[in-house]
Amino acid sequence: MSPFLAVVEKDLRLAWRNRSGWASAAAFATIAVLTYSFAFDLATGDVRPLLPGVLWTTFLFAGVFAAGQSFQDEVEDGTFEAMRLAPIPATAIFAGKLTANLIALLIIEFAQLLLATILFDAGLFTPALLGIVLIGTIGYVSLTTLLSTMGGHVRGRSVLLPVLVLPLLVPLLIGAVRGTGAALGLEAGTAPWIVLLGVFTLWSTLGAFLLFPVAVER
Repeated sequence: MSPFLAVVEKDLRLAWRNRSGWASAAAFATIAVLTYSFAFDLATGDVRPLLPGVLWTTFLFAGVFAAGQSFQDEVEDGTFEAMRLAPIPATAIFAGKLTANLIALLIIEFAQLLLATILFDAGLFTPALLGIVLIGTIGYVSLTTLLSTMGGHVRGRSVLLPVLVLPLLVPLLIGAVRGTGAALGLEAGTAPWIVLLGVFTLWSTLGAFLLFPVAVER
């Protein structure tokens, strides 16, 4: 088995074994979508213009919380330190962790899209919207995986991670919200926003791959 697949399998096993962080992220996302649905039902009859902001706010906060919690469990158990000392390329470690986090978050996001489809009576499972969700998720998972690693040994890292990552995600949030609105037919054309998301995702992923070896060797 390649180092990359070994890291993916290990991280998915740990995510299932120590699933409190991911379960908390899923519970937060579900409660947020439910709360928004009841609040918007009282405020306005047409909730479709509000859906993009609801979805991406929920996705980002759930992703940041889950990434920080999962890496904290690895640091406390000594798993990450053992993996860092193993004869495995740092890029393989990062690619494996990125893939495992991406799989877990896509499962949570799929569940929230299904819930939002039911609650808001909106068709969210379109190719354009699913493509935007996938591209945006890769972009922010790259940053959260890198920054959770860099802050893994810092006291108060659960507070530090959102402070570090959320300002960097502003371009992604703008592009994702506007692109989602265009995919729902609220404005014309998804192309400019998909380009913005693609450029941000490419920047964040390449930057994370380049910086991860430096971060783990500090």
